[in-house]
Amino acid sequence: MNKEQWENYKKNNINNLWKVPNITWCYELFDWKTINFLKKFKKGRTLFKAYQKLRFKVTKKPAITMLEYVVTTRCTLNCKECNSIMPKFTNETHSKITTFEEFKADIDKFLKSVDYVSIFVFCGGETLLASELDKMVEYACSKKKLHHILIATNCTILPNEKLLKAMQNKRLSVQISDYSHVKNIKNDVTVKYHEFKQLLIDNKIRFNNYQEKRGSVTWYSAPEIYKDKQDEKCLTERYQTSCIGEYLIMMCDGVITNCLVGPYISRNLELTPELKEELIDIRSDISEKDLTKKLINLYNIPHSQLCHYCHFENIKTNLPCGEQVE
Repeated sequence: MNKEQWENYKKNNINNLWKVPNITWCYELFDWKTINFLKKFKKGRTLFKAYQKLRFKVTKKPAITMLEYVVTTRCTLNCKECNSIMPKFTNETHSKITTFEEFKADIDKFLKSVDYVSIFVFCGGETLLASELDKMVEYACSKKKLHHILIATNCTILPNEKLLKAMQNKRLSVQISDYSHVKNIKNDVTVKYHEFKQLLIDNKIRFNNYQEKRGSVTWYSAPEIYKDKQDEKCLTERYQTSCIGEYLIMMCDGVITNCLVGPYISRNLELTPELKEELIDIRSDISEKDLTKKLINLYNIPHSQLCHYCHFENIKTNLPCGEQVE
């Protein structure tokens, strides 16, 4: 890496390994023993960053701040302002539901190319649509490189006994969202938020109910998505100040992107040659060494090529949570 790339890597990776666990919803989900200990000291943050720099120089592999594994893009709800743009997928572009064997192969290959993953997220669509989720969760919990494991759900599907058992792990937490107030939900889908919450309590499974704790949570509108050449300086500033793409990467059907809307763009829109080069297909014959290089490159660039598709000019705020597409 040259000097500029190293500065980007520190901003987009090393800094965020400290920053993300201190974001409220992340902090509430897990026990951050090392970070909580270092926070007692005036130079704790500096020590943590120095340690991460040393780890990177020794292992020559990136530590991943957050990896969101999309088990399916299909969802039981059809939220108008879904931040992953799920309602705009078509039957042809939706990903199929991931099998356990596919998940196992993806994770085994991925973990060989990284130092560790700070937060690993099972997400969708609706995560519990995956019939083999219990096996995936059990396997993920067996991997020491996955430090914290999260399941995100809209509580429209209750976990079965096998999944409840798999979730009884001290490194795992569940993010439950409450859509009980939402009207016009189709296909006989019902929200089972309170039942889901009670199951977690009864089975001593750690969870976070962000909305309930705060009375309610309003949404902001999803950005408009279309291909357009935008000012590079503005994209860099936005990416490194107000975009969550800087600290997470997504994996959907084996394709890795570093943005929540990455799966939508990569599966639904015409891609530029530059974006095609940035995407990482873990299910291809890519070697462990080349996969590591490509993952490092996701952090040492000033912004993603996906940023050219993402437009925040007309974002609306204070919107009702979970409003359904008519």
